[in-house]
Amino acid sequence: MGLKKRGNEQVVVTYTGDGGSSQGDFYEGMNFAGVFELPVVFIVQNNGYAISTQRANQTAARSIAQKAVAAGITGVQVDGMDVLAVYKAVFDAAERGRAGEGPTLVETLTYRFGPHSLSGDDPTRYRTKEESGEWEQKDPLVRYRKFMEKKGLWSEEEETAVIEEAKATVAEAVKKADEIERLTIPGLLDSVFEHTTPQAEEQKQDFISAREGK
Repeated sequence: MGLKKRGNEQVVVTYTGDGGSSQGDFYEGMNFAGVFELPVVFIVQNNGYAISTQRANQTAARSIAQKAVAAGITGVQVDGMDVLAVYKAVFDAAERGRAGEGPTLVETLTYRFGPHSLSGDDPTRYRTKEESGEWEQKDPLVRYRKFMEKKGLWSEEEETAVIEEAKATVAEAVKKADEIERLTIPGLLDSVFEHTTPQAEEQKQDFISAREGK
């Protein structure tokens, strides 16, 4: 809304998963953006599962893209494993937003190869090896690499060089990080605000005193 009022040509892009598209604030956001024709691109990464809940068990909609109809905005569905297809869909949506044509909902059909998180999620309990194997054949990195090689824009030698450069960059960053003095708890409190608040200062002194046994 602020961008539109200021006449700014920027576009806001939001991201959520297929499970997030079943929550109330998702509909409220689309409805508000639709009413005021705001320059927003709502991207939904539909990987078929809201953590372990299959899409069919958390929404009866035939597609997530069609949820845009209720908000009176444009909705498109795209192959989320196709880099160029996603780029084109989002580019067009952004252009519509800049032109004052309102928001767009972009549903990207994709897949999550690993667990939803590292806090106990085990995808083997709700996904089969056959399903995962089928989607692995559509890996966007592999597909785009093959496309680039076919166009003569990429090679195995270039990829090896990039990988080695990335490894060296990460190693150098880790080395620099290890050389930095470790943060103390009093230092942590001091770093929260530009000027430490009385409450934080009191907590810091309490910690120091407790640690010194006073």
